[in-house]
Amino acid sequence: MRFMPLPGHQSNSYITLAEHGDVLVVGFKTRLLNDEENIEQLGQELFSLVEQANWLKLVLDLTNVEYLTSSVLGKLITLHRKLHRSQGKMVLFGLSEGVDSILRTSNLLTYFAVAENRDAAIAQLTS
Repeated sequence: MRFMPLPGHQSNSYITLAEHGDVLVVGFKTRLLNDEENIEQLGQELFSLVEQANWLKLVLDLTNVEYLTSSVLGKLITLHRKLHRSQGKMVLFGLSEGVDSILRTSNLLTYFAVAENRDAAIAQLTS
């Protein structure tokens, strides 16, 4: 696995990137994704992975995230749609109880592909 900088890298980025073949594993640096300014930057960073860097297989590692707002859910749905339109795919893993509950309440556990761990998520995208 190779770690890499973001396209148009910003030193105060909210995500980390690790390349695993043709799959990009995206980690989140903050536990609480709830500040509007941060959410806008987070969305721009995530969307640039598809729109500028042309990644089509994303694994989102939510291990460090304890809470998501509806704005963050909107960004994840938009990212999923951008990938889908480009014939790409996205898998989530590392859901905390709080994140799992939010996704379940929002009926998004069936919308997003979810895996038990990083290896299973990568396997879903490479099989």
